[in-house]
Amino acid sequence: MKNLSFLNKLIYIFNLILLVLWGIAFMAPYLNPKSFTIPAILAIAYPLILGLHVLFVIYWLMRFNRKILLSVSAIALSYFFSIPIFQPKSSFKALAKDNSFSILSFNSQLAYFSGGKKEEVEGHQSKIAHFIKQENADVICLQEVRKGMSSNLNYPHTRTFGFSQIHSKYEIITSEKIEFNENSTNNSCFADFRIHEDTVRVYNLHLESLHLGNEDYNLLKKRSDSEVENEFQDNTKKLKQKIGLATSKRVNQIEKILNSIADSPYPTLICGDFNDVPQSYIYRKLIENHKDAFIESGKGYGATYRQLIFPFRIDYILPHKHWNAYNFEVLEDKLSDHQAIRCDIEFNQ
Repeated sequence: MKNLSFLNKLIYIFNLILLVLWGIAFMAPYLNPKSFTIPAILAIAYPLILGLHVLFVIYWLMRFNRKILLSVSAIALSYFFSIPIFQPKSSFKALAKDNSFSILSFNSQLAYFSGGKKEEVEGHQSKIAHFIKQENADVICLQEVRKGMSSNLNYPHTRTFGFSQIHSKYEIITSEKIEFNENSTNNSCFADFRIHEDTVRVYNLHLESLHLGNEDYNLLKKRSDSEVENEFQDNTKKLKQKIGLATSKRVNQIEKILNSIADSPYPTLICGDFNDVPQSYIYRKLIENHKDAFIESGKGYGATYRQLIFPFRIDYILPHKHWNAYNFEVLEDKLSDHQAIRCDIEFNQ
């Protein structure tokens, strides 16, 4: 380090700090956020942290400096041991109807995307219903949806639990709401279907939200030039507390869900709005014995929430590990603060 210029010494120190932050975020999937909140918060910025490491690699490479190994190591370990952030190509396959089914998951934001007036909500709900009908998926899992959507879609089999709905072309044998002990506006449910020769259980999850206010969105999007330092620090502290509280609630919620999955007599598919990123404890627990449809057959970043500085992937379809997922899509229609996702699921013969 003594051979570095003053500027390069500063950059080297920043590189070391970033390496520490990366290490904490890298371990986030293995640390229960009820005990360790900081890793869960840093995991949200994991793609950004990796992007900064790429910039450090370029910087040190241009100077032929061995300090490049710091960021190269972080990127290499992330590539081999973290959930992929980007998929270079999709996997398309035309599936036999007697051995597969299609599924769509969508958080409709209670049809508030166009405004909160009654006529705006009703008009937007009609747009959402038209969009879903056009997709014509065999199974539909909706979160934050109004009760009137059932009559708009007119699927033969429907179950409603609060603001969550499951619609199906297949007969629903049984269904149930998963009760969360703590006070929460979010809920989850499941339904058992007889699909061709198989009986399957589909979970529709809407895990605890951050409940961000306008001041939180402003903080995450950009910092106002007129904002005083004390106000900025106060808002940052409140945001950290909200993230920590929501993450702890999600841990409690998935414990209930995982117990239900363990008791299921049928193979399971999990989908919905997890309100958490792939580099998280929540995702790692839910992906056990399942596949990620985006990783199996998606393309690009798979982002489903694009309201902040950079896009996030927080909506998922996780089929059973013995099934195959094809034709995964993030649907581009802007009808909510979330993007709808869909894919085709193939049973193994």
